[in-house]
Amino acid sequence: IPNDGTSLKDMMKSHEKPCLIKSLINPREVSEMESTFGSWMKDTALLHDERIWVAEHFSGRVVKEYKSIGSFQNASFTMVDVRKFFQGCGHTVHNGSLYYHIAGTPTIARFHFETRRLHTLTMDNALHHSLAYLLQNSKTYFKVAADENGLWLIFASDVDDSIMVGQLDQKTFSITSYINTTYPRGKAGNAFIACGVLYVTDTKDTRVSFAFDLLKGKPVNVTFDLRPPGGVLAMLSYSPKDRHLYMWDNGYVKLYVVAPWETTLYMF
Repeated sequence: IPNDGTSLKDMMKSHEKPCLIKSLINPREVSEMESTFGSWMKDTALLHDERIWVAEHFSGRVVKEYKSIGSFQNASFTMVDVRKFFQGCGHTVHNGSLYYHIAGTPTIARFHFETRRLHTLTMDNALHHSLAYLLQNSKTYFKVAADENGLWLIFASDVDDSIMVGQLDQKTFSITSYINTTYPRGKAGNAFIACGVLYVTDTKDTRVSFAFDLLKGKPVNVTFDLRPPGGVLAMLSYSPKDRHLYMWDNGYVKLYVVAPWETTLYMF
């Protein structure tokens, strides 16, 4: 699908100095969890919101809300019904709302925590059932990602199994531009987006093995180690607010600091 969105073109103007992650540093193990699968999230947009939300397992209808990292480690939480059953571990909390995939459908939900209002976005021509996952290891069909440019939706095309990325407009809750990375979903373990670049891990989630600059529409030459082999990496998300990677790795939630950026090297 051609990349012809005007908003993406506008963003390219501010992308004159592209950046890549060189490595991850300062790993921090935050807590051990009961479930192998799940997502833990802080709001990627609201600067002073220290709440943490946890969606346990790869399917459910409630999330746990913690007031702070201290409450999270002390297991002091309230339950929030998000109105529909979610699927996978690709959720994101952004600007007061939880974005998630409604199980069994080609639909993305935006649930606002304060108003409890639910908005939906239907994605045609996207894989969304019958175990044809975007990310097999975490049983995820859709992944919502936030970076310095806003929100993105990562999914797999039902035409050729390629990994697709759509730019999400928050005001209209719609996709304004599509990017086809042409990278097959069968080679992907997990994925995240930072500074306009999509990073994809190998099938064992040990290394970042593929990267694609979404604003330039080109693969970039970068690989780096992520984690030792073994266990399930259920969640891998970047937060532009603190430039940390959030992980749910083999039943533990962890934080990694993103190392300083470097100049992008394009592959032709």
